[in-house]
Amino acid sequence: MSGLPRLIEEAPAAVEWVREHTAIYAGRHMFGRIAASVIWSDSTSPDGELLVPIDPHALADDINANGFPLLKGHDPGYPLGRVVTAQVFVSADGSTFIAAIVGFYSGGIHPSFREFGFDPAVAPASPPSSLPALPGGCWITLASDPREIEAAWIDDVLSSAPLPVERVETSHNAAETLQELIRLGLPYLAIVWNPYVKTIATEAGKDTYAALHQWFRGLLAKVAERHSPLVELKGSQGDCHVSFLFRGTDVERLYAAHEALSPAAVQAAQLIENMKKIGHAPVVLVYEFKDEPKRWFPSYAELGDGTFVTDNNVLIAVEQLPSGLSLGITRSKNKPLLPAVKRADGGPIFPITEDE
Repeated sequence: MSGLPRLIEEAPAAVEWVREHTAIYAGRHMFGRIAASVIWSDSTSPDGELLVPIDPHALADDINANGFPLLKGHDPGYPLGRVVTAQVFVSADGSTFIAAIVGFYSGGIHPSFREFGFDPAVAPASPPSSLPALPGGCWITLASDPREIEAAWIDDVLSSAPLPVERVETSHNAAETLQELIRLGLPYLAIVWNPYVKTIATEAGKDTYAALHQWFRGLLAKVAERHSPLVELKGSQGDCHVSFLFRGTDVERLYAAHEALSPAAVQAAQLIENMKKIGHAPVVLVYEFKDEPKRWFPSYAELGDGTFVTDNNVLIAVEQLPSGLSLGITRSKNKPLLPAVKRADGGPIFPITEDE
């Protein structure tokens, strides 16, 4: 096999593994091209520290269980493919590395959200008039790369957070910093809530919702002062990770996106339910905000089998792949990326009923 990375070429077991797994994934319809790559090695900095200090076996296990997105400039709004499988190897000179099979998306035809009941001409449903209190043990997750966002800024942002915070250090593995990505995880109920929700189970619960709402608005004001920010607000609705992308430094635009967030979160939950009902449950759903008509719209979804759903023909064709690929790796050990809270039966905390 020609064109393999050096570490793979120097490990016969890795070459054979790549040969076998390339054949397995080559026929998958959602990919336009399959390639082999080294996504981590035990390379060190001049002071002898690992460049990306993680457990390679844990990373490979996570990829094999969940896959791993490959993004343009680590931007969640521009997916280029997925790392579909990975394995840890040792080269002839004793270097430990992770070999991976990467699938690049094609620029062809994809299923449309319209096929799942989404009509872009119809405004999102009104937010609910009542919500339960947030379950006990909820938290906020904030993930960032310290080379992009300085620790003092993060400390300031989190100093007034109304819930406990799990900080996650990431390594975006990009040659240059194109933007400052902040991945913020909240309980999905907190994304659905807005000041017009009249009934909360407890007064303390109402106060917590309001405090989260105001805290996130304040975070957006601070974000607007940065150079090139991108906030990915993430929540878990059942088994689907839903993201809302806040872009740029126009504070009025960020506030408008925040005001429109609650109905969009309700719409996203309805869309997920519609897709599940016909046997196409999404595992990832990403929303972008449009200035006109100041609303959120689904950008793309990924189904469990890797199929892409989108109304947007901006997916980059294989022959047009840019050089700015990146793989965002979590450096922190045993840190959750999402505050996923579910019912005892595994269902979403924010249920969609026929009346909504």
